[in-house]
Amino acid sequence: YEAEGVAWTPVAFFNNRVVVELIEGTRPAGVLAYLLLPLVDQLERKGMGRTAAAWTVFLGLVIVLGVLTALGAPLLLEQGQALQSKWASGEIPRLLADAEADLARKLPLVEPGELGLVQSIREATEGAADEPLVLYAPAAMEAIGNAILIPFVLFALLKDGPLIRKRLLGLVPNRTFEFAMGVVYKIDAHLGGYLRGQAIVAVFVGAGTALGLWALGVEYYLVLGIVTGIANFVPYVGFVVSCALALAVSVLTTDGFGQATGVLVVFIVLQTVENAVLQPWITGKNVSLHPALVLGAILVGGKVGGVLGMALAVPAASIIKVVVVETVVNLRRFHF
Repeated sequence: YEAEGVAWTPVAFFNNRVVVELIEGTRPAGVLAYLLLPLVDQLERKGMGRTAAAWTVFLGLVIVLGVLTALGAPLLLEQGQALQSKWASGEIPRLLADAEADLARKLPLVEPGELGLVQSIREATEGAADEPLVLYAPAAMEAIGNAILIPFVLFALLKDGPLIRKRLLGLVPNRTFEFAMGVVYKIDAHLGGYLRGQAIVAVFVGAGTALGLWALGVEYYLVLGIVTGIANFVPYVGFVVSCALALAVSVLTTDGFGQATGVLVVFIVLQTVENAVLQPWITGKNVSLHPALVLGAILVGGKVGGVLGMALAVPAASIIKVVVVETVVNLRRFHF
């Protein structure tokens, strides 16, 4: 269908900026709903009404987040302000220059100042520091709007998630209904299990990192723990990035490499426990992807969607695998 020279196709519709931003803004609600729907279903099976079960889980999430915010926000704010103060006073660039010089002394192939770490960070932050605050107003308003919208979308998905899925499946033609039903069921099982498993792993790794760095006396341990937990949603790459960040903070705040060995030990121990125990137990049975395929999916996701694409790469690869396997099975069943 065309009107006034514009082709109204599904692709054009989903390329509409408003629709794309709405989907992106409510994505956290979809992820949270996937994590929490089993709790709602379990309460409903025990005799509680769907609406009451959704309210119970929703209010429980609000209480947990409120308690965590009340306990962690003051320390997080304090560490953030201390980091900003050190940067404004010029202490961090000085420590970075000292660390670069120390590294040059230990590595004969590196000349002092050759890495250009201080200059790179200054160039990266100068543009943002010079911009007027009014330029950040649209992004701030968008974030506030999303924060208001997400709870409503989350509750709607918790309450009516099964009904929405049933209505969508009702649109499928009868001749492909069985195939679509099997694909949706397996995608739901794989994706839901993977996201819930990754959430458990992220909490374990984030908390373990924060505790380990706190025991070592590393500054900003809470910030680093939160960053590590979030980065852990990107397999392999998240570990390397968060470990490098923790090492950098340790070197900069202590003016040397005294804590570096301890930081490496913390990350190696956590990574070993995750790979040997948690990943096979929680996520391996849900995704069942070869590590080479996981790395390939992450690389493709990074090229297509940056950091967010890397985080979504493994779930997307799992969905593609389910669709391909189910298609092949059905084709063989009908002797194609």
